[in-house]
Amino acid sequence: MRKTFMLILLATAMSCGSRDPILTRLEERLKSVVDLGRPDPTRDDVQQALTQQLRVTPVPVTGGAKGANPVFPTRETLTKFYSSNGHRLAWCDPSGEILPTAKSLLETLRRSGEHGLAPEDYALGRLDFLAARIGKPAPDEDLAARLADFDLLMTAAFLRYASDLSSGRVHPDEVRDDWHTNPPELDLLSGLEQALKGGSLPKLLEALPPPHTGYERLRKALKDLRDIEAAGGWPKIPEGPELKPGSRGPRVALLRQRLSGDAGQTDADAGELYDGALADSVRHFQEHHGLQPDGKLGAATLAELNRPVGWRIRQVELNLERYRWIPRQLGDPHVLVNIPGFHLELARGGASVWSTRIVVGKALKPTPVFSDNIVAIVANPPWNVPESIALGEYLPELRDDPKAFERHGLRILEGTGEDAQEVKPSKVDWDEIGDGKFPYHLRQDPGPENALGRVKFHLTNEYNIYLHDTPARSLFGQADRDLSHGCIRVEKPLELAGLLLGDSARDELREALETTEERHIPVKPQVPIHILYLTAWADQSGQLRFGQDVYELDGPQRTALDRVTTSR
Repeated sequence: MRKTFMLILLATAMSCGSRDPILTRLEERLKSVVDLGRPDPTRDDVQQALTQQLRVTPVPVTGGAKGANPVFPTRETLTKFYSSNGHRLAWCDPSGEILPTAKSLLETLRRSGEHGLAPEDYALGRLDFLAARIGKPAPDEDLAARLADFDLLMTAAFLRYASDLSSGRVHPDEVRDDWHTNPPELDLLSGLEQALKGGSLPKLLEALPPPHTGYERLRKALKDLRDIEAAGGWPKIPEGPELKPGSRGPRVALLRQRLSGDAGQTDADAGELYDGALADSVRHFQEHHGLQPDGKLGAATLAELNRPVGWRIRQVELNLERYRWIPRQLGDPHVLVNIPGFHLELARGGASVWSTRIVVGKALKPTPVFSDNIVAIVANPPWNVPESIALGEYLPELRDDPKAFERHGLRILEGTGEDAQEVKPSKVDWDEIGDGKFPYHLRQDPGPENALGRVKFHLTNEYNIYLHDTPARSLFGQADRDLSHGCIRVEKPLELAGLLLGDSARDELREALETTEERHIPVKPQVPIHILYLTAWADQSGQLRFGQDVYELDGPQRTALDRVTTSR
């Protein structure tokens, strides 16, 4: 189209009898741009070039393995797309005019860093080079082949980018095998075909990221961190003795300067005295970094303060990736549990309406990452003690003190289910009990000593993970709360139960708790629960928070992502 218009101008200029200098210059200009001896490629030329390129295109096209799955997009994927498209160009016309959809995608790829992705992963440099060559082809260049190169690479770049942004660059299985979540899968091929036909590619591109408010808040926090990095980063505070209220010196001044850009911090020019305002600023920092908020600059707080801004950027990028692994529809209402944050929240209408502190599994007994449903509230739940806990924690005491059974509300049972029979402790040969030799199981009756407290939140998963109350209330005051055997202890379980149940069910729960009898109260409708692992997140006010990497998963995820980047 562009060449046809220019040919018309050139013909007009050449047919004019006058040798006006302006027309002469116009003629020379047009001749330098238009190659009159080479017509635009025909549709057959383009189809042949596309077919040839599909046949010889190496796999991967833009590189990068995704777990054990075939490289995406594969040659088969691209062949399917162009076959259904009649082997026509998708991103420009045969004359070499780049379509608006292509310009829209190229601009989106340029901004992929806003989502923690890397523009170079999508062959952006090569695409820009090809676009320039198409716009100014050499006289002896095969334009059909060049157009086919550009078109195939554009399609591959879209599919790779769309897959990375919507479901992640790596599968969570590559990080840890107890990450029991399946990233959402979108039909990207049909979505692209419909968007190109309907002119709705910008709308499709906007729909690719996770639709969660938490993702968008974290993405904005990433931009803020990059602005800090561009301005030179944070000052580093030298090693030294603990600083606390009353301390003086240049390290105090550096600490004040370091915290002056953090929300709620004090005047950076207030001097070298560690005053009460600075202590409050340190507490604020500690609370936002998963540390005990004592207001003192100890070794742990100093280490977090001296993390380079680039390190924090990388951490945020890891957690943007984790958002891509969770379901796109979380349910309304739903419960979110963040393991590193030791935090649970109830969300309605897309916003958090209630939250509480929690205790999660130890590193050796980790709480798995998965999605499930809360199906019932159990009032006065008995606790069937896992064998590992019975042998490792209770057996030594029970051997030495038979009265410990009564003190802990424990019974020893033989058999399972309704056929289980209680066995008197005096009838047990305790010398024969040990690893591999425990033909019984322990049950703790409801009561003040019961490890599950007054209520249990029943889920449906195969990992035997649930939420529950606890008599160990002091644990919620600790900063590090990875202290359980895998299940999740809730600081305010009765409030959560009341929020999940309707009015009549709340009355039923209240009546049940006036007794010591076990009672199951269904949650109708069931409430989805998503147990996540986020070491960086932004709260509802947009403030960036960090949690301790209690299961040490950031490192393996960095390795997996770096491996993909290297292979591209």
